[in-house]
Amino acid sequence: MMKRVGLSVMALAVVVLPAMAQQKLDERRPASKDGVVEVQNVSGSVKVTGWDRDEVAVTGTLGRGSERLEFTGTGVRTEVRVVLPHFAHHVDGSDLEIKVPAGSRVEVNTVSADIGVDEVAGPVRLESVSGRVTVGGAPREFEAKTVSGGIEIAAAGAPGRASSVSGAVALKGVNGSVEASSVSGAVSVTGDAVSRAELQTTSGDIRFEGGLASGGRLDAKTVSGSVVLLLPAATAADFDVTTFSGNITNEFGPQAKRTSEYGPGKELSFSTGAGGRIVAKSFSGDVRLQKR
Repeated sequence: MMKRVGLSVMALAVVVLPAMAQQKLDERRPASKDGVVEVQNVSGSVKVTGWDRDEVAVTGTLGRGSERLEFTGTGVRTEVRVVLPHFAHHVDGSDLEIKVPAGSRVEVNTVSADIGVDEVAGPVRLESVSGRVTVGGAPREFEAKTVSGGIEIAAAGAPGRASSVSGAVALKGVNGSVEASSVSGAVSVTGDAVSRAELQTTSGDIRFEGGLASGGRLDAKTVSGSVVLLLPAATAADFDVTTFSGNITNEFGPQAKRTSEYGPGKELSFSTGAGGRIVAKSFSGDVRLQKR
């Protein structure tokens, strides 16, 4: 009797172990060239790359302890989701490499998994709690959110918004309308023809390097961080700069004045020509206007 029980347990182990081990992925599904691709993964990584085929391909590895990969679609909408067992413990992260039609709208949600998107021409919407988010290529627009993960957008000319609670936010080579914010992380933005930029932090530093489109507007506001704006020498704009206890440095003309005989506040308002508008404010940090 004991021998039969032992054999049964061994047989069960043979069945269970492969399901618990890391699994290689290689699945494909037809998809519309401009459909929606939605991805969900708790931990590990998600890498999405656009290509010229009308199909979605998923490769990589399913983490040990994961229940399954759910890969469904109607052509217009495709869903890729790592399913975990209820009350899962000791589950390894899953690393997904996903090829999508270049014109797809890409939506990715993770907890701690890093997210990377490249060569996608459609809009991208990415969200993670602690994973790092990176975007390259030229998406039509972008939206990225994290709690503690860093965000880096190097999207040629793409408009969009990015926000984090404690992670750093970096937007590189952007144009059009952009928004970037972090509570305690730094915010940096570069772009040569920005029509509207709203940059905001609580304690993180703000750095903008680039130029405004004709009639463009730049708003940079922080409580205790510093603000550095590196602008072309020929920038034509109305400037409005204020601090409560920080210093103001200006390479474009007049120097700041005290806002009150009795207080430490400083302000600076001047114009280098009609067209744009630049507003920079910090409560206790310094503000620097520098020529590129």
